[in-house]
Amino acid sequence: MKTSTLVIAMTFDDGPDPEGTPAVLQVLSKHQAKATFFMIGKQAEKYPDLVRRVHLEGHEIGNHGYLHSYSLYRNVSKAMKDIEETQNLIYRLTGRRPALYRPPGGYISEELALALAKKSITVVTWSWIQDTKDWRSPPADIQAGHILHYAKPGQILIFHDGGPNRGETIKTVDICLAKLTSQGYRFVTVSELIQMKGNQE
Repeated sequence: MKTSTLVIAMTFDDGPDPEGTPAVLQVLSKHQAKATFFMIGKQAEKYPDLVRRVHLEGHEIGNHGYLHSYSLYRNVSKAMKDIEETQNLIYRLTGRRPALYRPPGGYISEELALALAKKSITVVTWSWIQDTKDWRSPPADIQAGHILHYAKPGQILIFHDGGPNRGETIKTVDICLAKLTSQGYRFVTVSELIQMKGNQE
């Protein structure tokens, strides 16, 4: 997403998680950065207090489906039911319906994208060059080195707060926030990034 302003959007998938999410929130708070969390509905249902905490700390919550099932998304009506279940759940917990949806794995059909557009839900992926596949837990210095080398204004970075062994992810986020902030970057939510781009057009 092109913009002339030094801003980047960090996103976190597959939470909320009782270990990963609080650790991510702590490092974001340390650097006074905002982020977007694409939450899985079944995880949000298990950890409602974490959903509320993310919201109350000023971060954005996006929809990552209820079951995070790849096969489910081959059928638009089933996919929409899965997505709407998560919409309703997050609304009950925060009072706000997510405006953004990230398909599991980034896979989405044109038909589903159109169905979501009719519901005023924006499909969001990420800057493909910046996928370090942190869910595999590569060393933080490798992840951070890649991100810092390719960093550009308007990028959407993808990380995961859900899943096991998030230690390297937390270290990576800390390194990147410190370095990029020193270079003048600000970290905003995806919706803020979209709005900024719209204002520049």
